[in-house]
Amino acid sequence: MAVSSLTRSDPRVATQRWWLWPLALWAVSRLVSTAFLGAFAGVQKPSPWTPAGPDILDFSTMWDAHWYYIVAMSGYPAELPIADDGHVGENAWAFMPVYPLLARALMLVGLPWEGAAVLLSVTASAAFALVAYRLFQELAPGRERFALALVLLSPVAPVFQLGYAESLFLLLLAGALLAWRLRRWEWLWVLLPIMSLTRPGGLAFALALGLWFLTRWIWHRDGFPPAERWRVIALGAWSTLWGFAWLLACTLVTGSLTAYFDTELSWRSDYIGRQELVPFTPWPIGLEWWFEGWWPLWLVGVVAVAVVLLAGPWARGVGIEGRLWSIAYLVYLAAVWFPQSSTWRLLLPLFPAAVIVAALKPTWARALVLGAGIALQPVWIWFCWAHVGRDWTVP
Repeated sequence: MAVSSLTRSDPRVATQRWWLWPLALWAVSRLVSTAFLGAFAGVQKPSPWTPAGPDILDFSTMWDAHWYYIVAMSGYPAELPIADDGHVGENAWAFMPVYPLLARALMLVGLPWEGAAVLLSVTASAAFALVAYRLFQELAPGRERFALALVLLSPVAPVFQLGYAESLFLLLLAGALLAWRLRRWEWLWVLLPIMSLTRPGGLAFALALGLWFLTRWIWHRDGFPPAERWRVIALGAWSTLWGFAWLLACTLVTGSLTAYFDTELSWRSDYIGRQELVPFTPWPIGLEWWFEGWWPLWLVGVVAVAVVLLAGPWARGVGIEGRLWSIAYLVYLAAVWFPQSSTWRLLLPLFPAAVIVAALKPTWARALVLGAGIALQPVWIWFCWAHVGRDWTVP
């Protein structure tokens, strides 16, 4: 319903069976990822979640998928668990409710958890392919096919069919970005709350809207009528509110003002011990942990890649909404995220940047990039998903 509504503004697109290409790309991508996952499932040794050689559904619901199962079946704890070190331990509050509750709803018709979780992710990924394709058409016409192929066949593309919330979140994010691009503001009032309770993203979206407000105020003030200014301000406040909503819910239920932060910090304690969350310090701390004295060079390199990608001449032909979202999300990650093996999965919301990479020339260079993405899928599965002994490479 959302897809058809958002495409009515362009009758030309609607009459060309535009949906065939994204669905075809999606189907091919799922065949590729399924083949890789199936191959690794066949050689998986016993793990905390599965016996040796699990079927593909069990293999697809390991790691954090078990936390979503706990939420679906038991909800959230009113009392935070305390680890052996006296601090808050890992618990379900780190996982937002929309995905597990929808999977729980599918279980009511008789599906087991594994089937419900994977079906929800696969279905959401197909819908994401449709909405992302339309978004790419709006951001950079002519690049949409290759851009979508880059996303659906990227190194972390197996996530689109695992028992994680990524597919659903990306669908909601793509819908919100498309609504923003088409100035369908009414959709943002609906999508932003659901998106923000699926995975963290409300604060980054609010920042993106704020950046857009500033660019229009500074350079295009004459074409920025007061009514639209107030609408953007209101939506920015709405997105900010929902960006903090889960923290407030966690506080209200547990009675602890720091419950959510303490929960999130428990996941990085195995790396760097217990530390307070100070914005924009996790990356220097994390890179120093990984690379010791070389960490400043790595930090400069990460920043340089981001700047070259989003500010280079090839980005000029891309709609500003996609670029501003990418900048805002990177700022958000820089502020709160500790770099570890899950970082690759956390980069998926940068999918609008694929239309920038799609400008790469000549043709063989684009083919090389796409081929590299496919070739790296089994590498990601091996290092981040397949479980080997005491495995710290959390996907």
